[in-house]
Amino acid sequence: MRHVLKNWRIVMFSVTVFISLLLLTNIVGINPDNGFGFGNGLDYGIDFAGGIQMQLRLERPVSTEVMSVEKQIIENRLNSMGLKDIPVRPWGDQYLLVTIAQATPDEERRIEEVLRQQARFEERIDGQLATLGDEVSVDLGPQGARLAPVQGGYSWSVSVSHNKEGACRFGKAGDGKLGRPVDIFIDRPGNATIIFPTGEYLILANMTDAGDSDRFYFGQTMLEVIGDRAHVEVMPLSSTTQSSEEFDIKAVKTAEAILAGDENQIPDSVRNRLEEEGIETVRIPQGNMSYIDWVKKMLGLQSALRLAFDPGGECVYHAVIEGSSGTLEEAQAEIRMNQVLLTSGNLPVALTIESKSTTPPTLGHKFLVYSLYTGIIAILAVGLIIFIRYKRIEILLPVMAASIGDIVMILGFAALISWELDLPALAGIIAAVGTGVDHLIVITDETLKMSSMKKRISMSERIRKAFFIIFTAAATIFAAMAPLMVIGAGMLKGFAFTTLMGVLIGVSISRPAYAKIIEELLKKGE
Repeated sequence: MRHVLKNWRIVMFSVTVFISLLLLTNIVGINPDNGFGFGNGLDYGIDFAGGIQMQLRLERPVSTEVMSVEKQIIENRLNSMGLKDIPVRPWGDQYLLVTIAQATPDEERRIEEVLRQQARFEERIDGQLATLGDEVSVDLGPQGARLAPVQGGYSWSVSVSHNKEGACRFGKAGDGKLGRPVDIFIDRPGNATIIFPTGEYLILANMTDAGDSDRFYFGQTMLEVIGDRAHVEVMPLSSTTQSSEEFDIKAVKTAEAILAGDENQIPDSVRNRLEEEGIETVRIPQGNMSYIDWVKKMLGLQSALRLAFDPGGECVYHAVIEGSSGTLEEAQAEIRMNQVLLTSGNLPVALTIESKSTTPPTLGHKFLVYSLYTGIIAILAVGLIIFIRYKRIEILLPVMAASIGDIVMILGFAALISWELDLPALAGIIAAVGTGVDHLIVITDETLKMSSMKKRISMSERIRKAFFIIFTAAATIFAAMAPLMVIGAGMLKGFAFTTLMGVLIGVSISRPAYAKIIEELLKKGE
């Protein structure tokens, strides 16, 4: 039996289960903030972690292209709040599903506010207002964008239309500004002062043309970009300011103050005094962001383009944003990004929050515990039935090992790719394991069976026949589940994904290992 354990099929099964256990217990740090413990490597959906799910209804059915832009705009708005990885899933041609796990009441309120409001879109040419969001329209169909191969890559363009007010303002703002920056802002802080620590203030005052002048600086310093092009006030805070009394509150003459630093750089005492004076505050530390990305986030600056023509003060009803990229994929991404930016101030189709469901974290924890108990009971029930059927412990133990191994490997793979575990996903695991037990029974029966002519068929021939049945059944499952992965909503995709992964893992890893073990065990019993 020792040589059997060295068989490559069994070694692969054992190694895969071991690695999956490392992922599940978070020893391999997929979720470093969770610490070590069984299940800490998994990401849990709202069913188990608590949270909210909102169903958004568009006012009319839309095409796939419009739905894609609508989805991207909503994701950009939600993720700009600082809440990362908020999935927005299309459902049919008129609905979007927004799922937020572990959302606090404050986050829930902010999410609803973001979904109900239109973002403030502004297009400014060299600092002068050119167009607003409701003055811009973009053709999201095939005719609204162009792709063409050129030497060294692909050229792309996006067609834009302005209404009369926006067209004439754009023409005046761009008069004589050929080659100057066209900045696109989403929610630019219009009445705000950015307070920088002195060190960062001096760095930005001298930062210019870092090899990217065509896309951001246009010959200006970073502070000039903030003041002249975004029209936002800037002031430094001395590094010696350690109390609110040392801070000149009268220097802030705006309704909002953006604190560009953490608590060590800009003390909370300064923030408290600003708020006591009725000045709203928001803190945006640099963290790991570059200076450009940091400033863009504070300003809501999404893109800095170059004005490619001189409108001469005439109304510009139609314009083209164009550029080039090294690959087809990059060009397509640029088109989509600009379509999203140009429609972010005005969703292509209005939407409403049609329904909302909330799962408290305590209830989600109970769901998780009950699901664990249910799984244990199901495994024991399967073991009992297998033992009643065959009455042989040497068959029962490999079946149980293969079934438990399937569960561990499915969960390990989910941890590896950060797939959220929820109730539909758990149902998919149960379906996959149930299918796996069927396959193991087929292998066992075919191995035990004798031909009708009372002549023994070779063991390898029996197992080949069993695997033909198994692969046929697996192909049927793939054919049934694959469409759900492509067109299904979130819950259906979770079920389909775990079912497919379970069947794939079982057919490629655990079934061959079980077949080798059962072959050797039954050979010894003959």
